[in-house]
Parts: sequence; structure tokens; C-alpha cells
Amino acid sequence: KDRELTVNQITGDILTEALYPTTVLLTELSLDLHTGRTNMIWAIVLAIASCNILFFIYSGFAITLKRRSGVTKNKYKREDCNYVILVGSENGSTFHFAKAVYQQLLKAGQKCFITELNNYTVYPKAEHLIVFTATYGLGDAPTNAGKFMELLKKHPQPNKVDFSVIGFGSKSYPDFCKYAYEVNNALSLQEWATSTIEIHTVNDRSPEEFGQWEALWSQKTEIPLTISPKLFEDKTKRLHKLVVIEKTTVKHEEGSFLIHLEPKRNLRFTSGDLLAIYPANDHRERQYSIGKVNKIIQLSVKLHKDGLGSNFLYKLKKGETIQAALDLNPHFHFPKTSATVIMIANGTGIAPFLGMIDENSKKVNTHLYCGFRDSSSFELYKNDIDKKLKDKKLSALNLSYSREANKQYVSDLVLRDKEFIATAMRQDGVIMICGSLAMQKDMIEILDRIFKETNTMKNRRMPLQSLTQSMLPLDVRLSLLHQILINTKIRRTEIVSIICYQNTTHLRITFNQLQSSCFAYYHYRSTQTICHLCARSKNGYAR
Repeated sequence: KDRELTVNQITGDILTEALYPTTVLLTELSLDLHTGRTNMIWAIVLAIASCNILFFIYSGFAITLKRRSGVTKNKYKREDCNYVILVGSENGSTFHFAKAVYQQLLKAGQKCFITELNNYTVYPKAEHLIVFTATYGLGDAPTNAGKFMELLKKHPQPNKVDFSVIGFGSKSYPDFCKYAYEVNNALSLQEWATSTIEIHTVNDRSPEEFGQWEALWSQKTEIPLTISPKLFEDKTKRLHKLVVIEKTTVKHEEGSFLIHLEPKRNLRFTSGDLLAIYPANDHRERQYSIGKVNKIIQLSVKLHKDGLGSNFLYKLKKGETIQAALDLNPHFHFPKTSATVIMIANGTGIAPFLGMIDENSKKVNTHLYCGFRDSSSFELYKNDIDKKLKDKKLSALNLSYSREANKQYVSDLVLRDKEFIATAMRQDGVIMICGSLAMQKDMIEILDRIFKETNTMKNRRMPLQSLTQSMLPLDVRLSLLHQILINTKIRRTEIVSIICYQNTTHLRITFNQLQSSCFAYYHYRSTQTICHLCARSKNGYAR
């Protein structure tokens, strides 16, 4: 109501009329909107909105508490500490070990300071320096340790300091703990530094191997460390039961095989997601990129002589059931809205692409470039790919064989078709790469050269190669973004996500998007003026 009337009860004439002021009307309207008293549908909408508010309050607190739980707040200032712990970690697991030692030193009554290797500086009262570091990719520094070597030269310590280096990695990689050895060698050359014990390495985050360092260091320093191995056990992931429905055999030593797994229950996943298995039922995890074909998980695996995961999968029999975890990987899914998709792979890196092509129901223009040792290596996938070509889900197939008479690599195919690739990029095409880390570096250089020669990157001043090289050793979340803003003329830059785990990293950049996985996944998209840096970490590491 907006007024009051006085009416003659006999004649019905209006005797007086008084309009409500605007403030009263607005008050009534506000009450109606906030209570829903005038309309049932609006009342239901308000009820749903109220429930959402409660959820947002709860989730906000939950996220805040989770973030704070992963952050170690130093009890003492660095200037006052005689123990300093420096950490180089790609995905957060190395920090887990370092924090356990930090807590033990505090418990022993020592003043201790913990920080990242990139924060290294002068520590006036330091007597002991402990370095925990992983290795990234092909022997490079983790993202939070790339500046350490430069800082080490810049900030010599004023007093004699005893140091110990612990390297974390996986012996599955040829450059096992390479960066840890580099750090140890660099510290050994400092006049102020003396090694407490020899460098110690830990394979696959082994609590037992870490316990060996703990015992040696405690004996040497006479400071007891009593760290329970249970502290280093990962939080249990949700495991799903999968049945082996088919598995091929290898034709030669260290050949490749396909294995098909069917979930016992309805499981949501797509090609490009990751399957995590635990072959020894312990902390050691092995991840494989999924190709989804007819709701079945298809894995392409190279059999390694001493490979923990590959041997476990190869020994499985048809009908056997295993348990595995699923890691969603939305940044490496098939780009269904792109005009052209170019897929580049070598070896078993073809696996997720087979599933993606199978999902190409809209028949997006898709070109597959594959490199194999010989034609027999391709036979494993030939029938499947021929069918996809016939169904027009795959537009073109380009093959190279590196061990046959006409020796050729997948990079040669890419250089051959550089004009086509450059044109696809100008028309908002997407390049996706899956393969070995060595192939990754070669392909980056080749694509950089193609984009320069064809003027595809004319609006960009910093070349792809220098961008990638600056990304690998630096803190991706901060340093690379800073370099992009300084060195390029980009009108809009947006951080999206970074996914890291073990010795490899998922990266995705949209000017030419990159994504790397258990091998190396790269995802390129040309947009001339936009550069998005992806940075979301796996298992809740930093965002």
C-alpha cells in the first residue's frame, strides 16, 4: 500500500487522502524482497539463496583453514636462529619432510628458521644449514629454488656453517636428484661452509631412506631426531576398483602394451585425466594418462625392465581387479570448440590422444603427428587409428620412424608442415603435445622457430623459447608472471593454474598454451594479445 484514505461509509466518497512518503514505500519494498512474503516462488528463491550463503561461509572457512594448515609460521626471526632449513619443492611433498625436522628441532630447544631456497639470504647466527630439495624435469631446479645459486654467490655467511643436503626424487628418471648434487657442490665451494655428512638421496619419498639420513645427522650433531615414518604417509586417496578386460603383449624387450580397465562402479572421467596406481601398496604412486574409449580406461604403457608400475600392470591377467585413484586433469581435455586441433606425440604419449579423438563427435578438424621407433611399434595402435580416420574423427595421420632406413623424427614432420601449423595458430587453433621431456624441449624450439619464420608471434616481443627457459627454473607463480608483464606488450594477463607432482609439472600457457604431465604435455593456443599463465597445484598445493 502507498496511501491512506478516509471514506464515507454511506456514500463511498473519499473524504481525505494521505500519500505515504518515499522512505516508507522503500522500507515496505525492502521488506517484501527480503522476506518473500508477497510471493511463494520468490520465497523459495530466497530460501535457496540463504542455504547457499551458509555453504559459502562454511567452504570459505574450510579453504582458509586448509591453506593455513599447510603454511609453517616461523617461531623465531631468521636473525636469531642457529639452525636454518632451506627447501626446494616442486609439489609440496619435500616441504612435508622439512617441516617434520623443523618441529623436531624446536622440540629439542633449538632456534630454527625454515624457508624456500629462493629466499636464501644472510643468517647472522646460523651454525647449521639443512637443504631439502627435489629436482624438476630434466635435472633443473624446482620452481621455488631457481634463484638459489645466484643468491648463494651474493650472500656469503659471516660465520662458519655446517651444512647437509638431502635430495628427493625418483630413480625412474635419469637425472635422479641432479639438482641436489648441484646444490651440494655449490655449497662445498663456499669458504664458510663445511659438510656435516655426505649428500643423502631419498627415492620415491621413502620414509626408510629418509630415516637413514635422520640417524646419520643425529649421530653427527648429537641432536636426537625421532620422526615417525607415519608422518610421511600421504593422505589416502579415494580408490576405485577396476577390472582388467583386455591386455596386449610386448613383442620385444621394453616394448609397449595396451591395457583396458573397466570401473566396477560408475566413474566420471575423460581422456587426459590421470590414473594413479600403488603397485607395492605403499606410498609409491605411479600415474598414467587416460584414454577413454567406450567408457573404458585405456592405458598405453612402456614396459621397463625394473619399472615398478609397468611391470605391475603387465603381470595382470584378464579378469583381475585392481584399486586405483583418479586424478582429474581438466586442463588437458580435448578442446571441442577449437577450429583445428594439432596433436603431437611420441611413443606411449599417444594414449590420451586416442581417447580424445574417440570423443570427437563433432568432427573437429584434428591432425595427429606421431613418432615411433619402427613400424612394428605402431602396429599396436594401427587398427584403432584406421577406424578413426574412416569415421572422420581424425582428419589426418602423420607418422615418423626413427629406427628405420628412412630415419625421421616427429619434429621433421612438424617442420615439414610449418605453414599449415602457423595458419592453424592464426585461426585460433590448438596444439597439444604428449611425450618425453626430451621431445618437449626440442618441440618448443621448433615451434618457436616456426612462429618466428611465419610471423605468427609478431605481437609478442619475448620469444617462446626464452619464456619457457625462464619458466623452468623460476617460481612459476610469481617470477614468470613478472617477466611476462615486463618483457611483453600484453593487454591482459590472467593466472589460471599450475599442476605439479613428483618430478614433473603440468603447465598450461595460453598465448601458446603448455601443459606437461607424467611425460610432458604441452597445449598451445595462439591469441596474439592474450597470455594466460596456468598455476594450480595437485593435491592442494599452492594456487
